[in-house]
Amino acid sequence: MLMKDNNRRNSHSGERVLLETPPRFIANMKSAIYKFIIVLILLYFSTTIIQYSVIVQDHIGNIGNIPIIQTTTTILIITILFMIFWIFWDILSWKSKIYTITNKRVIIKTGIIRKKSVYMYYDKIQDIILSQNIIEKLLYSGNIEIFGGHDRTSLILIDVPSPGEVENMINRMIEGDDHEFETYKPKRYGQKSKKRESIMDEYDKKFKL
Repeated sequence: MLMKDNNRRNSHSGERVLLETPPRFIANMKSAIYKFIIVLILLYFSTTIIQYSVIVQDHIGNIGNIPIIQTTTTILIITILFMIFWIFWDILSWKSKIYTITNKRVIIKTGIIRKKSVYMYYDKIQDIILSQNIIEKLLYSGNIEIFGGHDRTSLILIDVPSPGEVENMINRMIEGDDHEFETYKPKRYGQKSKKRESIMDEYDKKFKL
């Protein structure tokens, strides 16, 4: 079942955070990149646009008392400022979104002004779908959709870094592989036992961005 928590995340006894990561920056900033390109185009052609408005103003004169030059300049400035603000909003949205994998559940936290979190316990998960296009593969990112068993609930981890590793981690948790250390049997009597790295340590090395 998909759970929502608009306040602070409830603490759970024995819960350990295995992975905490934002979406992959470049993959998640596709919209901001398009806006930035538009801003560059507007800045590059701003002088040309204003020159054309001067020509139009000269041709129509003061018919209807329409200040074409001032209006064009104002619209251009407002559009550029709005696009820049939108880019910063996209960056804040990226920083506010956190994917957390614990030994008990998968959590998505979002919200710039009002924080919100949704989560799903492993015993409620019925299926996991990993999707990647060519660009996402090049950026080592992808989308993971997690389906619950009730009312077709789902969580979607968009542009998650190293999605194959995250999917593997979630599957291990579903299967109950939440041990912290595993001790291997020594080859000879008196030989020191070898410890396996914890899941937290193992994935911490793989998710250094």
